[in-house]
Amino acid sequence: MNIKPTRKSDGKPKRKQTAKFFPTFCLLACLCLLSSCQDKPPEPKPTPIASDKPTVLASPTPKEAQGTLERVKARGKLICGVNGKLPGFSYVNEKGEWSGLDVDYCRAIAAAVLGNDKAIEYKLLMAKDRFTALQAGDIDVLLRNTARTLTRDATKDIAFAPTVFFDGQGIMLRVGASPNSPSPKPTPTSKPSTEDTQPTDKPTEKPTEKSTDKSDDSASKDLPTLKDLAGKTICVETGNSESNLKEALKEANIQAELVSLADLDSIYNSYVKGNCVAISLEKSQLTAWRSKFPKPNDHKILETSLSKEPLSPAVLSTDKRWRDVVTWVVYATFYAEELGINQKNYAVFKDTKNPDVSRFLGTSESLGIELGLDPDWTTQVLKAVGNYEDIYNRNLAALGLPRGINQNWKQGGLLYAMPFR
Repeated sequence: MNIKPTRKSDGKPKRKQTAKFFPTFCLLACLCLLSSCQDKPPEPKPTPIASDKPTVLASPTPKEAQGTLERVKARGKLICGVNGKLPGFSYVNEKGEWSGLDVDYCRAIAAAVLGNDKAIEYKLLMAKDRFTALQAGDIDVLLRNTARTLTRDATKDIAFAPTVFFDGQGIMLRVGASPNSPSPKPTPTSKPSTEDTQPTDKPTEKPTEKSTDKSDDSASKDLPTLKDLAGKTICVETGNSESNLKEALKEANIQAELVSLADLDSIYNSYVKGNCVAISLEKSQLTAWRSKFPKPNDHKILETSLSKEPLSPAVLSTDKRWRDVVTWVVYATFYAEELGINQKNYAVFKDTKNPDVSRFLGTSESLGIELGLDPDWTTQVLKAVGNYEDIYNRNLAALGLPRGINQNWKQGGLLYAMPFR
């Protein structure tokens, strides 16, 4: 009889204990779930950490390595696009020796970048191929007596450095006897080679006395104006030169026979053979050619200028750093002349206390670092080619071409260097 109550009393207390702790268990379970949910938000932290590590800093290095400056340094030489057949600007003689204003600027760039003005590959280019060669990356810089114009400046991937020679298209007329056997072709190949080796300390006075004015005076009676070209046969290079000549003749109401030729060799040969009695090209080219003729006074260059031809180096517009290098190399030759520093005396200025000079030569400030060049890059330029006056006297004054507007701005010319600071 005592067994039944004992079983009943044992079952009921156990149920009450379970029910009593069940809410506590549920509460703890909820808290665990909540805490586990709160632990998850920190997990996204690795994502921003990983996204901050992309190769943002590394990416400029490959791009810079593809720049022209880096390519030239890695290659160990500068590839310069030139004419190669124009005395005074770019000319190679039978010995393979190069000379000319354009050539000297190629040398100046190589000296600034590589410290070696001979580390150059000259690539001869026709006028029609010069811009495509630059755009294709076949050359590093174009220095081929090329005028800067709006349409060329706006051409895809083309940009210009400062003008190195302010020129203008002119006309040269034969006023002497028509050539029977002039054979002037060999003359240009021999004379530049001797001029290349000549020192050029005092070229300014001699050539000026020598030629241009005398021949102009002797022929001025025969050809005082552009109208004397009426009925004449004029050889001209196809392209801008031809367009300029046509416009000038049309404006002057002159009828003349134009012979359009594709290259300078054809124009030269036609003129010396007497197939045309006049030619129209940049005055610098006409002066260079005339200086090589057996009788320069038989050829008259008209004073009339048919156009403005600011001859300037061209580079890729997509490579700003390289454009800066070429630009400031040109300015360095201008500024050195302003400071009175030339190829002969640059070493004297090494210990100068003049802040402008020491900054320019890199002895007090390393401006070259801004361009990716060595601190003494301007000294390398001066050592290789000198200042603008040195370059001009060596190449153009010797041909009898007066500087005119190609003087330094302090002498009333157009050459003006931006500040070196």
